[in-house]
Amino acid sequence: MIIKNFSLYGRRYYLKWEWLQSILFISIFLSCCALSLWQLQRAEASQQQETSQQQAASNKKHNIELTGYWAGENFLLDNRTYKGKVGYYHLALFKPTGNIDFLVVNLGWLPAPILRSDIPSPQLPSGEQTITLANLPIIKPVVWSSDHWPSPNNQAWPKRIQSIDIERFELATQHSIETGYWQLIAGKGKLIDIFQASPYLNKHKHLGYAMQWLLIAIAALMVGVFSSVRSEDHYEKT
Repeated sequence: MIIKNFSLYGRRYYLKWEWLQSILFISIFLSCCALSLWQLQRAEASQQQETSQQQAASNKKHNIELTGYWAGENFLLDNRTYKGKVGYYHLALFKPTGNIDFLVVNLGWLPAPILRSDIPSPQLPSGEQTITLANLPIIKPVVWSSDHWPSPNNQAWPKRIQSIDIERFELATQHSIETGYWQLIAGKGKLIDIFQASPYLNKHKHLGYAMQWLLIAIAALMVGVFSSVRSEDHYEKT
């Protein structure tokens, strides 16, 4: 497709769009824009995490202490990092004594095995337990692929998940679950605390990545446009 009547510094040019070339550069542009948007959303999630950490630190006196037991069903929230290492947040269901609903509790961070196909099998305390909890916000991450919820070989639990979905938890466990989300502050089964890494640094790191992807998208668009410019002399020869 040719677009004529384009002039610059006294010379006449035209744009010639090759379909294959156009599709290639547009695909690169859109992909880089999508990656930039993803990093912006991750920066926003880090900011929310920082705010949650500050609120948790200032509201320690509002922690609640409960007695109850852990259900056997539990989950591993994927793509969590601690000091540069990849791992999971261990999520489990706790039922307080006298309460109808279970609570979703984050027990902390644990490292991921070397092989992606391997899934940790953390153990939960049995019997009656007394624990201390703090409320957390539920942050919805950007998930590019479907969440298949794989489990360790020959085991039904834990399920590896990409996001917290209370309704899906209820369907999978057949338990009634409260819509809140809690962090284990004290009690058996507690792992490495979440929020150990600096969310402030994570936020700015993600903003930097977002800017890089945006610049790459702009560069791809400019290369695509300039590579399509032809002079009138070239057009007459062809």
